[in-house]
Amino acid sequence: MPLDPYDYLRIQIQMDFQCQRCGHCCQVADPIDIYPKDVRRLASFFNISLEEVIKEYTIPHPSEPDLRALKDAAPCRFYDAEQKGCRIYKARPMVCRCSPFLSPGQIGLQGVEIYEDCPASEKSYTRIKRDLDILLAPNAKTQRKLEKALAKMMQIE
Repeated sequence: MPLDPYDYLRIQIQMDFQCQRCGHCCQVADPIDIYPKDVRRLASFFNISLEEVIKEYTIPHPSEPDLRALKDAAPCRFYDAEQKGCRIYKARPMVCRCSPFLSPGQIGLQGVEIYEDCPASEKSYTRIKRDLDILLAPNAKTQRKLEKALAKMMQIE
């Protein structure tokens, strides 16, 4: 999939993003999309079958017939408010891995969506405003680095 300048910007900003573990996104994200790779990752994490993951942790997606959604997503059943973190962090869904700047629906869109309720997004927004021209025009070496980072975040390699 060819990436456009804003995709490269989003990748760089996501790589620089420093989550403050406030859990706000974990409280309001609904639905949380579950892709087939997420089901496999959860099955491995919980050491159960794909079918058990689907039955125990997912529901049919409310608007995407080819996807599943995380059951009990608002708030997310895996966010631990006391520990300020995700109990399934290593197996978290792709949309969580790519939040807040690389959710699949943003790839290919012009511009960057800033989540105002995310306290860590403000630093990212400051960098975007300061370095927009540089971020939109990465050289070929930087593009390859960013493409590899995107593949790792989305775990599509």
